Amino acid sequence: MKKIVGRILIGLLIIVVIAGSGAFYYFKSYLPNTVAPQSFPQVDGEIQVSGLNERVDIYRDAMGIPHIYAANTYDLFFAQGYVHAQDRFWQMDFWRHVGAGELSEMFGAGQLETDVFLKTLGWEKTAEAEWEALDAESKAILQAYVDGVNAYIKDKQPNELSLEYEILGLPILSPDYAITEWTPINSLTWGKAMAWDLRGNMDEEIDRAIFLKTFTPEQLAEIYPPYPDDHPFIVNNIGDGNATNTSPQVTSFDYAQLPLDQVSYNASLLKGILGEWSRDIGSNSWAVSGELTDTGMPYLANDPHLGIQMPSIWFQIGLHCVEKNNECPFQ
Repeated sequence: MKKIVGRILIGLLIIVVIAGSGAFYYFKSYLPNTVAPQSFPQVDGEIQVSGLNERVDIYRDAMGIPHIYAANTYDLFFAQGYVHAQDRFWQMDFWRHVGAGELSEMFGAGQLETDVFLKTLGWEKTAEAEWEALDAESKAILQAYVDGVNAYIKDKQPNELSLEYEILGLPILSPDYAITEWTPINSLTWGKAMAWDLRGNMDEEIDRAIFLKTFTPEQLAEIYPPYPDDHPFIVNNIGDGNATNTSPQVTSFDYAQLPLDQVSYNASLLKGILGEWSRDIGSNSWAVSGELTDTGMPYLANDPHLGIQMPSIWFQIGLHCVEKNNECPFQ
């Protein structure tokens, strides 16, 4: 009896291994190479790209990380946009729809409620104001990046840009969807979405406002103790500027009039899109004086605690000027 059971288990194990190997091959080789083979970018050889001023060399290391070498600033950031679109356009497109509150364009009417909330947050309007406030050099660099993105996506169908479009049936299942040109506002709006991901304690602020309908401020202080104001600090003065807008202090308010439960619900909708964040979310930043380093130069390090995503929210790339000079000062 034991021998029979053992043989059955071995047989099942063999079946599982064969099925797993078949599934791995299907998703690794057959699916991408047959469903959307054109979505995989050309990373070898030479490509003629309209818009560049001079030749640009792009090398990819063993990990696929691109390293760009250009003779001038415009070409350097143009190539960055081109390569970024090669590798990540689905991610870029998805996030710009999040930032603009236009998810329903991609995924249908089921996302309308989320879109309304996103538009209420006004990320895109804030990005438009930031674009107007940027200095000329920053605008030129961002525009070069944008030009590179558009040079890559020009005249391409969705399934030529990324496998995800084919799998999700875009634009067949969503007739309102179409690939549009990338804009500087799209890039800046992504920054607003990242800021939301690092927003901190908004949920607690809403909960505290709701609790004030039941608890006194003193009781609430026991649930949410104030931050100690005697901790050491580095920056002695944050400046003498005034707030752009001020409001009189609220001394009494009927919190029952606020639809805070609805606000909390709307905010929770984004967790399914941007990901959940834990209570220990935060970021670390630290600096070391050049007097304490082996090079004599100061060290600055930062560690933003962002959630794990696939693909990562970061895109590793090397940007190099062939010759560092005033025209191309990046190394």
